[in-house]
Amino acid sequence: MPELPEVETIRRSLLGNIGAVIQDIELRRTDIIKRQDYEPTGAIGQTISAIRRRGKYLIVDLDAGYTLVVHLGMSGRFYQENEEIEVSDRHVHMMIHLNNGHKLIYMDPRRFGGVRFLCDPECIFCRMGVEPFSPAFTAQYLREICRDRKVAIKTLLLNQQCIAGIGNIYADEALFAARIRPDRPAGSLRLAEIKRLRSSIVQVMQASIDQGGTTFRDFRNGYNKSGEFQKMLQVYGKTDGACNTCGKAIKKVVIGGRSAHFCEHCQK
Repeated sequence: MPELPEVETIRRSLLGNIGAVIQDIELRRTDIIKRQDYEPTGAIGQTISAIRRRGKYLIVDLDAGYTLVVHLGMSGRFYQENEEIEVSDRHVHMMIHLNNGHKLIYMDPRRFGGVRFLCDPECIFCRMGVEPFSPAFTAQYLREICRDRKVAIKTLLLNQQCIAGIGNIYADEALFAARIRPDRPAGSLRLAEIKRLRSSIVQVMQASIDQGGTTFRDFRNGYNKSGEFQKMLQVYGKTDGACNTCGKAIKKVVIGGRSAHFCEHCQK
């Protein structure tokens, strides 16, 4: 699933379309619409005023006060293509035709994602936690949400109501960088460990953004190009491989129904 770095990479790729006017919206599957506060045709003639991100959601603001919110699910892509390029893939479910010679394409083979035509996107964001790059994401904040919690720290990091945007990949990588086992009870973390974890989350995510995100199979940026951070992964998807730090085998366990990869020697 695309996580914060992947969605942020897409957002940055598409910023050149701010100021473009929507000329048409072509919906090939209406079941991708998860919520509709206004008719999609209401966006036609509107100018894109901003392209934002909240957690794993991409937000396209229009000058009429409307928004288009895209979630990529497990396998979705949202990218631009030149208008003259024919797009016939059966998994393309929506195309937004712009007056700048581009079209924005939403495709999702597994259809776990979707789009929302909203007047107020805060209706779906109001319960989301702080952003890892927000000034509010401090060691003190992380300490408070960990305090007295028996849940595994990996599970807490995946809770979007606590921290918005972290998924399996970056939880595993941040915990490895912070030298913390993913199955440790969140409330057992000491202040020094919490400080390391907070820094590791920010550093790992920034490194992924710098590399254009992580591509295993489906993810592409706003130019439909693969990311490169998969080449820098230390534990995620490395089951039985050698730890780059100590040489011991990377373990894979299931925590709260989700897989977790870690080094038993380096992470305590």
